[in-house]
Amino acid sequence: MTQLFERRLLLIGLLMAALLAGCRAKPAPSAGFADPELMTYDPNLPFNKFWRKPDVDWKRYDTLYVADVNVSYMLAMTDWQKGERKEEIERDVHTIAIYTRDALKKAFREDSNHRFQVVDASTENTHAVVFEMALVQMVPSKVALNALGYAPFGIGLGVSAARGAANDKSTVAFEARIRDAATGDILMLAADREYEQGAIIDLRGFKWYTAAHAIIDSWSKQWVKVIEQKPGEKIKDVDTFRLLPW
Repeated sequence: MTQLFERRLLLIGLLMAALLAGCRAKPAPSAGFADPELMTYDPNLPFNKFWRKPDVDWKRYDTLYVADVNVSYMLAMTDWQKGERKEEIERDVHTIAIYTRDALKKAFREDSNHRFQVVDASTENTHAVVFEMALVQMVPSKVALNALGYAPFGIGLGVSAARGAANDKSTVAFEARIRDAATGDILMLAADREYEQGAIIDLRGFKWYTAAHAIIDSWSKQWVKVIEQKPGEKIKDVDTFRLLPW
């Protein structure tokens, strides 16, 4: 990697940080994975929309299984991928799905309260819940794509960054369901969309989806808190800027 290219990526990181700091993404259009008719905005939660089944005895659940992350909705969003190699994009998307599932499992396993035993195999245990997530949107910024040579948008780096338009910024969105493993009853629904966190880019292994890792990690930790939320407790939203690039 040449010094010129490294400097360019560093500049991109600084520009993205300046653009993203203090910004929150608007909710993504419903993909249908989580029922939009049930969900509403809850100011005490960090997600755009949420629903919790009333009168559920959560104390009876002590086991959690995280299902494979659904990426079919994200693969259907191909506008920015025009002209790219389909096989490479699909491989990257499935890599993100694996990363997301692992991040969720890790967050619950490292919960200091040890609320759930996280199992690797599907179960119908009457004391278990199933966590199902769909990544419904992951759109890279034009700045990042231009820098990596993915998309010849015909817009210079400085011009694209200066515009600061919402569609020039990377976004990540999910919809999720938590079910009773034995009955299949839905216990929770949620949906959220975030701008990728601003940070100085780590040049090692940078790809179009690298910046999404921090959001996915934050979501995973938030979910641990959401399930354990006490009445009246407010759960903090994702920070929009990171000082560290990992």
